[in-house]
Amino acid sequence: MRDDLICEINANIDADWGEQVQHYFGIRKGGYAEKDTLIGVRVPILRKLAKKYRTLPREDVESLLQSRVHEFRFVALAILKEQYKKNPRETVEIYLNNLDHINNWDLVDCFASHIIGRWCLENQDETILIKLNQKSSLWRRRISLVAYQAFYRKGVLSNGLELIDQRIEDPEDLMHKACGWMLREIYSKVDKHVIESYLIDNYDRLSRTTLRYAIEHMPEDQRQKYLKRDFS
Repeated sequence: MRDDLICEINANIDADWGEQVQHYFGIRKGGYAEKDTLIGVRVPILRKLAKKYRTLPREDVESLLQSRVHEFRFVALAILKEQYKKNPRETVEIYLNNLDHINNWDLVDCFASHIIGRWCLENQDETILIKLNQKSSLWRRRISLVAYQAFYRKGVLSNGLELIDQRIEDPEDLMHKACGWMLREIYSKVDKHVIESYLIDNYDRLSRTTLRYAIEHMPEDQRQKYLKRDFS
């Protein structure tokens, strides 16, 4: 099955498109994914193939997840998302055993909440996310925040805001974006007033990037007040 899946992925390569979007994934000299390999297969195709091959054995999923090819890692995570319902414990085990290979923003953002975030919510245990929040790896820290979407979709805040607060002055721009994005998610799905107060109380700690992401879903007049620091 694994070889069949690889053949189907390779049959859908669009090298020109892949070349055009490499910069979005930090695949450039000095970029955060300088050594990544993007072959140029679009996400809707990968998601469709993941559904087709959702019964792929564990050893094949892990083999794909450990590949240098970005799209192979993406489809492996998409398959894990499909497999979670039937075998959540094994799915989470594979995910955590391969954190070193979940090393780009799309690999984190598309699946963290559906696998590790869902597991933590269902088991009412956020220990994993709390520990990941303190790691030196950018991607582990990003997972720790983005995974909380599983909570926010259910209207649950839990420790999400506390973990954002611990990373609000993170040195990485991708973490500033993640913080702002998750503040926006809390604002939209959990509690507007909590975020409005948080932004005012922590205004001097926020990067401009975090602020702009956080207020994106606010009414325009309110957005302008935050941008201009007009809290009167």
